[in-house]
Amino acid sequence: MEIKVEKNVDLNQFTTYHTGGPAKFFARVQNWQQMLGLREFARVNKIPYLILGGGSNILFADEGYPGLVIMNQMDKVRIHQHTITAESAVNLMKLVVIAAKNNLGGISGLANVPGSVGGAVYGNAGVSDVCISDVFMHAEILPTNGNKPIIVGQDYCQFGYRTSRFKETKDIILSATLKLQPAPAPLIQSQVSAYVKQRTLKQPVGMSCGSFFKNPGEFPSAGWLIEQSGCKGMKVGGAQVSEKHANFILNTGTATSSDIVNLALKVHKKVEEKYSVKLEPEVQILPGSPFKNLKT
Repeated sequence: MEIKVEKNVDLNQFTTYHTGGPAKFFARVQNWQQMLGLREFARVNKIPYLILGGGSNILFADEGYPGLVIMNQMDKVRIHQHTITAESAVNLMKLVVIAAKNNLGGISGLANVPGSVGGAVYGNAGVSDVCISDVFMHAEILPTNGNKPIIVGQDYCQFGYRTSRFKETKDIILSATLKLQPAPAPLIQSQVSAYVKQRTLKQPVGMSCGSFFKNPGEFPSAGWLIEQSGCKGMKVGGAQVSEKHANFILNTGTATSSDIVNLALKVHKKVEEKYSVKLEPEVQILPGSPFKNLKT
């Protein structure tokens, strides 16, 4: 299948923040062969590239992205006994639901966590009860310097809190295989419903990336530090720190990416001034994060 590469495609339609300018080049893929072809396209044209999944943990600059954005549409799911293999574009909530219907639990805590399987592995997504690394068996990847998929395990991935080896490499995550726990479907579904209800009560509804900053430790959490620093409700342009959960920065409808970044920088400064803690963003800010220029 021929790959269609488009020019100057607005990226705001593909992220949960709904901000950001155009990608210089943009393409959609359904398989690893197309991924390989597009990576070669980027190399030949001497431009950066990135893989975009659910768009829930990414903030593109208002100026856009100066390279190739590859929209991942690989979304097949396979179940074998107590394992589930999901391609990297599979939505996390969809994965939880499919697992539950097949009497497989262990990932109910990921219900309503935004994003895709690939993004979850990339950033070791999770909540206090479970992270993707807790159930991870292996992944199929397209390695940085290889032209065929390979299988890698836990040791290769080097998982940490909201991080993995993939943040330092240009490996492309194609799929992940998870080891789950057998349980009656009604029990799992009740657990999923409880998690969804809990998050609905604690977290705001609206355009955001979820938690903006990583927790600096077990306690105090980033949300607590931000709230105690007097940042709840703080605004810059159309961006606002949520009144419900201080670690959520919302696009109230008119925010630009610059509004969101500038508000995050103000929050960062307030917390540092009061508690001498330098918060680290959980969200990817592209093509370059101003937080990298702040001394740690």
